[in-house]
Amino acid sequence: MKYVVLNDIVEKLDCLMDGWKLYYSKKTGKITEIQAEYLGVAEELDEEDDFSEYKEWEREAIEEAIDIIENWDDYIELPDKYEIHEYSIMEQFCYSIEDERLSNKLCNAISGRGAFRRFKDAIIRYNLEDSWYAYKYKVLCKVARDWCEHNEIPFKEK
Repeated sequence: MKYVVLNDIVEKLDCLMDGWKLYYSKKTGKITEIQAEYLGVAEELDEEDDFSEYKEWEREAIEEAIDIIENWDDYIELPDKYEIHEYSIMEQFCYSIEDERLSNKLCNAISGRGAFRRFKDAIIRYNLEDSWYAYKYKVLCKVARDWCEHNEIPFKEK
């Protein structure tokens, strides 16, 4: 099995959006990003299906999805957005702030609707952006490391 660079996983996890999946190829060591929509198309395909109604980049995505479906044992799915749970990471960050008053302000910022926007505004207002991104990176590194260890994938730190 090919090794993976933890930072590569972290970068992918950090930018993961709804409706997208990440797969690690045991053969190549490459991480493939694919929309769940194209995985659905690939699962429903018949041999005679025509891709002509799709744009070229969509056909390429469908071909990648077909490869994942047909060679399922060669791929391992990475954690998705819901397994990472960014809100929980934000909450942990808020509680990690030693200044109790500031910690409370951040906790208040993440309660209710619009929590992500208010949190971003708060970390800018209180000059905590660097601390937040370093904290989030550290958590995502742990997620990536745990995933590699669980799936027995060799990895390098950088």
